[in-house]
Amino acid sequence: MKGLLQIGELARLGGVSVKALRFYEEQGLLRPEHVDAQTGYRYYTLEQAARLAVITNLRFADFSIAEIAGLLAGGDIGPETLAAAIEKKQRDLRRAQDEITAKIKVAEILARSATGIEAPSSLKLAPIEEQRVYSIREHVPHLGEPVKVMFETAEAFTADQNARAPAAPFLLFHDPPTQETDLDVEVCIPVADQEKNGLPVTAIGGAHIACSIVYGGGYFKTARLFAQMKDWIAGAGLEAAGPLREVYHRFGADQEDYRLPSKMTARSSRDYLTELQIPIRLNINTEGE
Repeated sequence: MKGLLQIGELARLGGVSVKALRFYEEQGLLRPEHVDAQTGYRYYTLEQAARLAVITNLRFADFSIAEIAGLLAGGDIGPETLAAAIEKKQRDLRRAQDEITAKIKVAEILARSATGIEAPSSLKLAPIEEQRVYSIREHVPHLGEPVKVMFETAEAFTADQNARAPAAPFLLFHDPPTQETDLDVEVCIPVADQEKNGLPVTAIGGAHIACSIVYGGGYFKTARLFAQMKDWIAGAGLEAAGPLREVYHRFGADQEDYRLPSKMTARSSRDYLTELQIPIRLNINTEGE
């Protein structure tokens, strides 16, 4: 038809296949201006060639068909709407790039480890999620009973506020556990997301990756395993990005003024289950998170 483009012509001008144009039609992104009732031939306007350019540009920028359909639902995309959508996509792509970069660096770490850096048994690499906690930070004369008193106090307070989240409590070592006296430690009790009156909440940051070890039995193993983890991190050419976390998956507790799920508690230290975590700095871009 005069002044209109056949589907093959539009395909050539737009740098796509006829099959792609038919797919865009099925998805409601680009319907022909006219379809010949007898032949079924499809015809498009030059303005639709411009719309096709928008679609292909967005596809190159990793927009999904659903995302493009949403943008085109009202007809032509306004410049402000398009700019906002592209800026959001840039942020999404940067986050995806950061995740890929982190995985590449972890693969490099594992490759170096496999060729000579002896790792402690059960050592694993995994991310740590940010947690909201009620915390008490003090200098204690030594580990053991003073830390237990801090935990009992914190557990009772969060129970009284009805704020306890069903997650493992943990201890932050702002001084290394190998230090025998006057240690700076922070007891952390996970709390529910909602704000609670009278309950100060601290956000303990997560990490893209952390070195961790799970062990059973008494806490006397922490100092030795911590030293092994530090040696492995240094040998892998890495550095710690935060204090050691001692996470208590199964532990002893008095529960005088509170109650915990039975799966979290143990009657004997033989049944304790503890995880040590050291966040690792990967030096990847986190802009846009």
